[in-house]
Amino acid sequence: MAPVGLFTSPHLVDFRERIRINGRPIPEEQVTDFCNTVVQFEVDLSFFEITLGMALVYFEQEQCEYVVLETGMGGRLDATNVVTPLVSVITNIGLDHQAFLGNSLPEIAGEKAGIIKQGVPVICGEERPELQEVFRSKAANLNAPIQFQHRNVQATCDELPLYQRKNAALALETLGVLNIPTESLDPVSTWKNLFLDTGFLGRLTPSIQFPKLYYDASHNAAGMEATLKAMRSMGAEKITAVFGASNDKNLAHLTHSKVDQWVFCEFSNARSYRGKHLQETVEKLSLTQVHFAADVNQGIEKALKLRQEDSTILVTGSFFLLSDCHEIRRMLLQGDQ
Repeated sequence: MAPVGLFTSPHLVDFRERIRINGRPIPEEQVTDFCNTVVQFEVDLSFFEITLGMALVYFEQEQCEYVVLETGMGGRLDATNVVTPLVSVITNIGLDHQAFLGNSLPEIAGEKAGIIKQGVPVICGEERPELQEVFRSKAANLNAPIQFQHRNVQATCDELPLYQRKNAALALETLGVLNIPTESLDPVSTWKNLFLDTGFLGRLTPSIQFPKLYYDASHNAAGMEATLKAMRSMGAEKITAVFGASNDKNLAHLTHSKVDQWVFCEFSNARSYRGKHLQETVEKLSLTQVHFAADVNQGIEKALKLRQEDSTILVTGSFFLLSDCHEIRRMLLQGDQ
């Protein structure tokens, strides 16, 4: 298999998850060597910029045939813009990082459009006409061919969660632009083997230990809505959410979608909603069937005791929350062996 590099953020447990080749994380010695080199130059770089530099050096050393770079936040000012890609991919737009990207969807779309490059093809998954126009205008100014129409993967992907069907369509369109044959690809088996092939966890990842329990790192309103819609399309009738969020998030927006039971909990990262602040914020939400737990692992235990036979458990709200899960940690350790 030709080497394919993958750069993503954030990580769940181990920093090295951010930089992978063919699903395998960057070796520890590569991380150490790069950091020791950077320190010698005494340059003022952000954590993200250092990590991106490390990834690019590693991918070059290993002679990757293709590299997938995920932007950090936004697009216009993102460090990944130092690379001129073969194709730019924009999934969709939601209200997130508003302090940096703007308070409206068109503003955020304008920031995301910053990854569009002169003459470089663009594949975009956004379906709302007013936001499509933002991308279409930017692409026209840069003479970049842009494509919104998804391939129809519905017929062969009924097993996929709804949002993963859209992701599959985007991926297939992107491979088409790169002239990579897709006839033999099966989106369903690709999704089922997502962790084995890429090291990705937290995208509706099914629990190995507990039936009808899923882990998903959705952390904004659009992501939560898409995840819950996907679960219902997979047959989940009643849903119990084990939920924790960063304290800069709007809980009213995140808990707007209907869930039958909530188990709110904290996570170890300093950004977590905590204690009295968490309880007081939740009390203002007018939710029914609300419970609390000290941490995510106790939250899962409580959800397992509370749930009825026909209910499904979703552990969600933050990457930080998932990083505290004992089972997620075990999965990552086993996957990297």
